[in-house]
Amino acid sequence: MANSSISQAVEGRASLSTPRIVFLVIAAAAPLASMIGNLPIALGLGNGAGTPGAFAIAGVILLCFAVGYAAMSRRIVATGAFYTYISEGLGPTLGVSSAYTALLAYLAFTFGLAAFFGYFTGLVLDQAGLHLPWLAYAVTGIGIVAVLGYRSIDLSSAILGALMIGEVIILAIFDIAVIHAKGFSLALPTSVWTPHAVFTPGLGVSLMVAFTCFVGFESAALYGEEARDPKRSIPIATYTAVISIAVFYLFTAWVTIGAIEPDAIAARANKETGELMFNIFSRYSGEVLTDIMGVFVCFSILASYLAIHNAASRYIFALGREWLLLPWFGAAHPKSGAPHRASLTVSAMTLIAVIPFALTGLDPFKAGVPVLIGLGSFGIIFLQTFAALAILAYLHRHGGEPSWVMVATWLGAIGLIGATIFVGVYFNFLATSNAFLVGLLPLVFPLVVVPFAALSVLLKFVRPKSSSPVQRATDADSEFLIRGDADGAAGAWIVRYRDVAGREITSEIKPSLARAMADARDLRDKRGAEILELVGRAAPATERA
Repeated sequence: MANSSISQAVEGRASLSTPRIVFLVIAAAAPLASMIGNLPIALGLGNGAGTPGAFAIAGVILLCFAVGYAAMSRRIVATGAFYTYISEGLGPTLGVSSAYTALLAYLAFTFGLAAFFGYFTGLVLDQAGLHLPWLAYAVTGIGIVAVLGYRSIDLSSAILGALMIGEVIILAIFDIAVIHAKGFSLALPTSVWTPHAVFTPGLGVSLMVAFTCFVGFESAALYGEEARDPKRSIPIATYTAVISIAVFYLFTAWVTIGAIEPDAIAARANKETGELMFNIFSRYSGEVLTDIMGVFVCFSILASYLAIHNAASRYIFALGREWLLLPWFGAAHPKSGAPHRASLTVSAMTLIAVIPFALTGLDPFKAGVPVLIGLGSFGIIFLQTFAALAILAYLHRHGGEPSWVMVATWLGAIGLIGATIFVGVYFNFLATSNAFLVGLLPLVFPLVVVPFAALSVLLKFVRPKSSSPVQRATDADSEFLIRGDADGAAGAWIVRYRDVAGREITSEIKPSLARAMADARDLRDKRGAEILELVGRAAPATERA
């Protein structure tokens, strides 16, 4: 039967399980590093004691977006993520421009995180008596990520999972220590949830911080083609990541406010800035655990760097195999299936970006690291908004989703439009710079959409529709080789195809031959796949073997 054909083909897929995709996604959000670097901004310049409310609002909006995102990921499995979804929803012109925009955002994020890892690791090890230039640590980090990015994604996901668990344990110790010292009522003050605390003039700043802390959760769809069961794994990983990150940030922000006391939180956060969390942790958990936390912050940054590097690599890979960059980038490793050429390219670009910057002798944190990370964060949120609109258009056009999915997706899109505005308006706070030109950097992304859209029109005339010729059936009346009862077209149909990496893949079950043929054409014309056959439920056993 068709199901047996499906099970045989699935065995040949990459083996990313759902938990490992969750590790990859949450690691990209860098929970511990985000709490150290971003939380003081919300507490000091935002709505202060009402900050947990900002994380709750952001979490609900992104959960609504995740509903549509998950629905889309069940219908379309591709490494392109934003590019693929925007192409399907808003057309290939905007899709191509979004692909280059996403690549710009992820590369800026990658460069910033590589330098940030070197800078912060230097600070931590300086206190331990090891004095080396921050560039030495940055190059070490780039080397580690280059090796892991070249290898199978399984190895990266296992390491990221271990690091993420360590981050959670560190912050759990902090939370428990504060609750033990002050009791539940003082450690978790209910006053932070009153409208008077949440809806203050600084809410916009806190929402800006909250949305940037979630950046990375959208990367689940990038691993669709490497997942063991993408139709199930990607939605579950997306929901799990959004809910976990929201609870993680909300609870830690709440306990931090309780550790200081709500009335004093803003003044102290503005005074101590990046040292705030270390000082509180030292008070409640001791110097030894504070030193351990410093080490784990380094690991948190490295984990985020690796996850964002993987995302940038997969965009280059997707662009290469669809002839939007040199096709050379679209090759996967013959054994591991990893986009090894794209990964090595990102590593080389990171070295080219970081080394000259280090040779200037400027302080990386004051001279550009927050700007790069902030620019990447804004670009990803900007693309989330476009993706939300594209998903709405696609689901409305194709139908088949319950009304609650459409309502949630609408709410997510509206919320993300607001998030884009918040991050753009308050970008100077995120970039820790008052420079006028820095405040204008978010305009880079809307401005690049136009030339990249024009480029996409040009590429229609120069790139082939498929990177490999389609093998048609000997039957002149059939576009594809069909095994099954074509006359009884309704029922279970699957598409067997070979992707540009040479892997044989089987689609999910289609409800009709017409739907299977439509999907086969999309795979051939838009993904460069070689269609092997369409298999129907009534296929003879000898042909299905």
